[in-house]
Amino acid sequence: MSAGGAARAQQGPDPVTNTAGDERFSLARPSPWLRGYLVRNFPLRKLLPDHEPAYVSSVLYTMGVLTLAALIVAIASGALIALGGVSFWHTNSFGAFLNSIHFWSVQAMFLFMAVHFITNFFTMGWRGGRGWTWITGVACFIVTILTAFTGFLMMTNWDSQWIGQQAKDAFNALGIGAIWNMMNAGQQFTMHVVVTVGLLLLVSVHIGLIRRRGVAPPPGAEDLEVPDSEPGYADAG
Repeated sequence: MSAGGAARAQQGPDPVTNTAGDERFSLARPSPWLRGYLVRNFPLRKLLPDHEPAYVSSVLYTMGVLTLAALIVAIASGALIALGGVSFWHTNSFGAFLNSIHFWSVQAMFLFMAVHFITNFFTMGWRGGRGWTWITGVACFIVTILTAFTGFLMMTNWDSQWIGQQAKDAFNALGIGAIWNMMNAGQQFTMHVVVTVGLLLLVSVHIGLIRRRGVAPPPGAEDLEVPDSEPGYADAG
């Protein structure tokens, strides 16, 4: 075999990423670059870990997953309410029950999120290259407030009417009242769905970053972190 043939044989495709290992981003062929990036940064051993560090057994470390569970309940109950129509929770006992489930799941989500937020602030959860994890978490908190705001506007009762009246003046003062009209109930129904979809995208990114970097340890317990490369795993990149 010639020297050129031997070199080509040694530079064969990576058995994990199925790429040559030196692929750069190209608009014409983005798949090899994207596949290699995902395998290097989000391998299955991180997305579906077998075990977590000992410090995650603390109750405070369950606040994140409790927030996610409350969000799932809120979305599921909200989807069922949407199937019943805009007056479903006023004219049907099952609709009123679902409305209560939806309301209290949102309250629980904010409670768990507040504890999760405060805990990560005082334990400096952005350490160890987790800056974007912290930023996306803050963005999730802000978008959640907007989601709850649009939800309160679409309750179609006296409370939502009063909230809409007060918010209208504030949005007019900001100069966006002509675009986002608080008195337009149909627009608020649509905005509630749109903002919720945006929240789901942000939460997905946030969870992906948590899986990539791992759960932040308490200050002084960095040596308890599960290493990125564990025995028995081949490093993908």
